[in-house]
Amino acid sequence: MTRITGSQQRDKEVLTSIVKEMAQSMTGAQSTKHWSEDALWFDIPAFASRGIQPALKMFDRVFSGFKSCKIDILEEDVVINGDMGIVCTIQRVNIVLKSGDTKQALVRQTDCFERRGGEWWLIHEHASFPAGGEWDGKIITA
Repeated sequence: MTRITGSQQRDKEVLTSIVKEMAQSMTGAQSTKHWSEDALWFDIPAFASRGIQPALKMFDRVFSGFKSCKIDILEEDVVINGDMGIVCTIQRVNIVLKSGDTKQALVRQTDCFERRGGEWWLIHEHASFPAGGEWDGKIITA
């Protein structure tokens, strides 16, 4: 049995709160507040960037068409190993566009963090739609 220390529990709580904060953001600056300068990002639609500036522009462009965006985190798994942390989530995304149209999606997201100078910084994020048909959002474990 693996024992979780008080420090690891605090780290998990910090990383969970960062991911929730990013999920509630509606600007590039809010979305990348906890990103390292050299963060690598893979997102939907097919988009990849190294560093904050391309991500800031992409987020701002996408969010400019939204009236609202509500993200519910349905599943969450957090792993801490020293100064590295990984947060895997299943998210339900509900978007209302400025045109009034609505969009819903089930998204998988992995956020990789590194503790630098006592602060947690996102170094890699990967979001994707499940491929290959219907998926109920459940994670199967061995």
